[in-house]
Amino acid sequence: MDWVTNVESITEWIQSWGSLAVAGSILLNVLISITGVLPSIFLSGANAVVFGLLGGFFVSLTGEVIGAGIAFILYRWGVTKMVRLKKWQVSKWLTKINDSSRIKQMTAISLLRINPLIPSGLVNFGASLTNISFLDFMLATFIGKIPAMVFETLVGHDIIFLSENKFRLLISLLLGILVFFLFWSRRKEEDA
Repeated sequence: MDWVTNVESITEWIQSWGSLAVAGSILLNVLISITGVLPSIFLSGANAVVFGLLGGFFVSLTGEVIGAGIAFILYRWGVTKMVRLKKWQVSKWLTKINDSSRIKQMTAISLLRINPLIPSGLVNFGASLTNISFLDFMLATFIGKIPAMVFETLVGHDIIFLSENKFRLLISLLLGILVFFLFWSRRKEEDA
């Protein structure tokens, strides 16, 4: 599993695909999104090295959003087939989410996407349990993934070029930690 976290190996692998590198990398991002368990930060970093920071950002963003959409559809289909999961649809928290406005649902998904430490698969699965429309889910995912992909692209890229980008990597990691703690402290306030 070391190859999944080795940005340099992933970079070399993508570069070996030649003219199919963009499509192949988008497909890899889609597969990572569908599985919901593999971290995409290493692929985002490799994309930044192969395609440049801006190009890598757009390749990663495209793959992540398409992958989230496919995962959402698959999870929602699976939820309709599994009796145990149907019981969740009458849970208190899910009823609260389903009774909220479209804007609140979309805002929640966008905010969950911004937090780099919340697994994307968890957001996809959770959203599939709600009554949010596919288009609203996709728009909220796109909006929330933009800052998340900026973070992943910069951190992944700067890990490879650590000697050149120590300061930017440190700033990116501190901002990521700050976002996490803002979510965590907000959650604590809501629970109190």
